[in-house]
Amino acid sequence: MIELVEHKKVRPDNPVLIQGLPGLGLVGKIAVQYLIDQYNPPLIAKIVSDLIPLPDGSAGVRVEEEELKLASIDIYYLKREDSRRDMLLMTSEAQPVPWGQYKIAETVIKYVKSLGTNLVLALGGYVPGSPNIKGVFACTNDPDLMEELESYGVKRLMGGYVTGACGIIVGIAHVHRIKSACLLGTTGGSFPDPGASKSVLMIVDRIVGGQTDFSEMDKMIEKERELMEELRKAAREVAEAETPKEETSLPYHM
Repeated sequence: MIELVEHKKVRPDNPVLIQGLPGLGLVGKIAVQYLIDQYNPPLIAKIVSDLIPLPDGSAGVRVEEEELKLASIDIYYLKREDSRRDMLLMTSEAQPVPWGQYKIAETVIKYVKSLGTNLVLALGGYVPGSPNIKGVFACTNDPDLMEELESYGVKRLMGGYVTGACGIIVGIAHVHRIKSACLLGTTGGSFPDPGASKSVLMIVDRIVGGQTDFSEMDKMIEKERELMEELRKAAREVAEAETPKEETSLPYHM
């Protein structure tokens, strides 16, 4: 079962779909959720399906302020005065189950295409082979779009796989002849990484022509930095405590 419930009719101006779902470092999720929290855009559509689980992977409902809510894909409409393009923000608490991601992506693309969307950007994380590799990487089937992204300092992803919803929706968009790209911020992947989220949002700003206020995200980045330092300190203390001490013989007298 897949049902798209439209909450509000809108007529976006040259819209771009920005997808941010939970994944490596929560990069895409944090990025899109930040825009939602900062600008409070209206919810225009919701997709409910047995293919969308709760965050722990189980089926059920979420209880929030005594209300029962099914897991869903939510789409918001963001119009900013300083932007050349309107944004359709897509997010959820969890990715669809693997065998349902094509169907969910197809439903989303058909809906946003009906609103005039001609560009899809999937935001996510990328764990590079070396911690010294930093920045935003992208992959796309559109040479002109790649050239534009490279002019913003984005690096070309030369190989490998973009798994999950981040890769699927870009592929489905291409089938529907919609320009699309994955924007991937480098991350360690194991912990939430608002720094990587900021890096991809800065590229989104260049594309849509807007200027996001990152003051609150900078606070998130600092808190995450402090947390990571505390974890590293605790790990060092544990390692030191477990280090075998040099044995010393007991003193004796004759």
